[in-house]
Amino acid sequence: MNDVSILLCAYNAEAYVGEAIESILCQTYSAFELVLVDDGSTDGTLSIMRSFNDHRVNIIESSHDYIRSLNLGLHNCHGKYIARLDADDLMEPTRIEEQVYFMYHHLDLAACFSWAMAFGDHTGLYGNHVRGWVPMPYFWLLTGNYLMHPTAMIRRSFLQKHRIKYKNYPYAEDFKLWTDIARHGGQFYVIPKPLIRHRLNSAQVSKVHAKEQWQTRLQIQQEVIDHLITTLTHPAKRHIRTLFNQLLILNAANLIQGDKVATFMYNLLNQIRLKGYLQL
Repeated sequence: MNDVSILLCAYNAEAYVGEAIESILCQTYSAFELVLVDDGSTDGTLSIMRSFNDHRVNIIESSHDYIRSLNLGLHNCHGKYIARLDADDLMEPTRIEEQVYFMYHHLDLAACFSWAMAFGDHTGLYGNHVRGWVPMPYFWLLTGNYLMHPTAMIRRSFLQKHRIKYKNYPYAEDFKLWTDIARHGGQFYVIPKPLIRHRLNSAQVSKVHAKEQWQTRLQIQQEVIDHLITTLTHPAKRHIRTLFNQLLILNAANLIQGDKVATFMYNLLNQIRLKGYLQL
């Protein structure tokens, strides 16, 4: 069995997917299977996938439903570790080797990430808001999603043990996955160097659907806050719940922005945590 399953899901990515696949097949670490999922593309994406004659490549055809296609890919991954890459990004040659080494030597690690070097419409370093071990990941994720999905390598046994998969949170399914992993005690580590090249262009999902992504992210943050409140041992727990509900009402009335609600509750819960009433 291969140590690593590399999962790449693509929809109408004929302009980039070939280059992405080439960057995978040229890795210094070769004990992997490459699970390519065509998400019902209507262009030449599937033909390009089929053009690669390599025994490590497994092509899966799916109807167009990106989250369903991701889960179909997960189901067909058999390695100890599952590495992700988007169809328009590129792996640095040592990406898999470096992440496998770290996962192998830290058995308590659920997922390993890295930074990314952007190219295309903009350049620069991405994902460098955090480095090393992520402290209190479930609580920390209230501050936002700073973990780059295409850099992720996830321990498959952790997903299986806790029955975790991608859920229907459009354009923020990765953020939901991280909160689900963290809620079950999963630990995260970010290698402080760019192990992928992250393409930026105006046609990206994160650009075209930026508003929907932002709304879904706020929904996830509110769910995390709700769960954290249920775990409080503070005598004012009922009042904290009431306060949160009132803030949500004000948000629905467009009197306070959702990110301001998340920031306020993070600061409040952090004060409560420091006094020992919130165990993480």
